Amino acid sequence: MEEIARNVYIEKKYPGVVLGVLKLNHGILMVDAPFQVKDQQSWRIKVSNLGGGIDKLLVMLDTQIDRVIGIHAMGTNVLAHQNSIEIMNKKPTITRCQDRRMGAEIELFALSASIEWIAPSLTYTDEVFIHWDNTSLLVSHKPGAHIAGSWLRYDSEKVIFVGDSVILSQPPFLAWSDLDRWLEELAYLQTDFFKDYKLISGREGVVNSGSINKLVEFLNRVKVEVKSLLLRENWRDGIPSAVFGLLKHFVFDPKLDTLFRKRLTWGLEQYIQNHYPVE
Repeated sequence: MEEIARNVYIEKKYPGVVLGVLKLNHGILMVDAPFQVKDQQSWRIKVSNLGGGIDKLLVMLDTQIDRVIGIHAMGTNVLAHQNSIEIMNKKPTITRCQDRRMGAEIELFALSASIEWIAPSLTYTDEVFIHWDNTSLLVSHKPGAHIAGSWLRYDSEKVIFVGDSVILSQPPFLAWSDLDRWLEELAYLQTDFFKDYKLISGREGVVNSGSINKLVEFLNRVKVEVKSLLLRENWRDGIPSAVFGLLKHFVFDPKLDTLFRKRLTWGLEQYIQNHYPVE
């Protein structure tokens, strides 16, 4: 666990997403959860050893599978955007994890065939302030990368957790995204307001705001590819070629090639079906 600001910690060693903890006067505020059982146990111990106030709350930054299947093990109330309720309620309480087409890191691991989902106990619409210290924290809806996406901003320590809104070293998830909103949100992160902030990516930890340009370039390329696909008689036939070109924007371990191809293939298919009335 790394302390990146006063009483603000992140953990990058577990597979899946980067976790966060804020040690506040009133209690412990967690960001996301690990998906492996052994990591859930380890993480709970680390968080407990921090001390702090008696209350705990977990902020879930979106509903990506490797972000949410461990939240039931954290034993705390969960705050998320209200769109997460609709998404998670469409899943059975216990679901068979047989359809692994999304290209999430969880797919590389042997897990139980049954996955337990729990819906957030607390939701919000636009934004919500958490008053657990001498200053407030802001959780706000940022639907660019994910329809249920949230950012957690802690102005007192100039830290902001942006989840999957910023992914630089691997292809982002596109299925639940809105590319135009996403680009607007990235432009906002690059304004002077966030000049002195630590930006916490949900996949990479602390990132430099200047490096966001790489993601902006990629998303603009995705927009071009989507337009090109929609001009085809059967847009699905063009997906493999589009994925091949988009993967060139990233440098990664060749062992992850199949996973990332699945991620972009699934993402493009779902994005087009969600945004365009096509067959």
